[in-house]
Amino acid sequence: MTDATGRPADPNSFAGRVALVTGGARGIGAAVAQTLAARGAVVALADVLPESEWTVGLGAPHTRHRLDVRSTQSCQAVVDEVVAAHGRLDHLVNGAGIVRRGPAAETTDEDFTTVLDVNLTGTFRMCRAAYAPLAVARGSIVNIGSTNGHVAVRDTVGYCVSKAGVMHLARVLALEWAQAGIRVNAVGPTIVPTDMTADVRADPEYLAEKLATIPLGRMAEATDVADTVAYLLSPAAGMITGQTIFVDGGVTIH
Repeated sequence: MTDATGRPADPNSFAGRVALVTGGARGIGAAVAQTLAARGAVVALADVLPESEWTVGLGAPHTRHRLDVRSTQSCQAVVDEVVAAHGRLDHLVNGAGIVRRGPAAETTDEDFTTVLDVNLTGTFRMCRAAYAPLAVARGSIVNIGSTNGHVAVRDTVGYCVSKAGVMHLARVLALEWAQAGIRVNAVGPTIVPTDMTADVRADPEYLAEKLATIPLGRMAEATDVADTVAYLLSPAAGMITGQTIFVDGGVTIH
């Protein structure tokens, strides 16, 4: 619904819209999916994990899809499945990602390139696959970046470089795709209590040092990230494109 000026009556509502969330099985992706569904979206969740490992429980009309972002064919197939199932695609959230930890001097070619292939090239593959239906809908994209892509962090060289790329990819696509009416943004969370960070959160010394870098003194919750993603996708952010919002409690203000 729109008001007398043609603007959405509720710019935070996703009623009538379809959102595809990669990495949607658990963690930040699952929180994003649940937030968008609560605001009225039909959500297509996609992940490489078997369904037995999914933690999100959205039923019909929401759908689940098997996705390997390392494969161009898989990315295109999932987009086609979503459009076939729901008739449109309005929003894409690129949340699929992995991390490999260790000193840069000991990081193998395989570890480095695998992280980049999933996190950065996989995000590009999904954006490219979704371009046509998003252009029809004049839709929006949010990439999940990280503070690691903005500040140097030890022992995660592939992850840091990939997340810097994910956030800059949002800028480049925002520039190129503005003429198609597609907005592209990113979010950059600090540490979030998910499975991906379970190993470092189990180290009291690491966690104390990490929290000391966060002015607000706590980790970001997955819902903090999801609320920011929802804002950037929504008409409420209709004049925002090519930006990264850091959900970091102040880490990047130093």
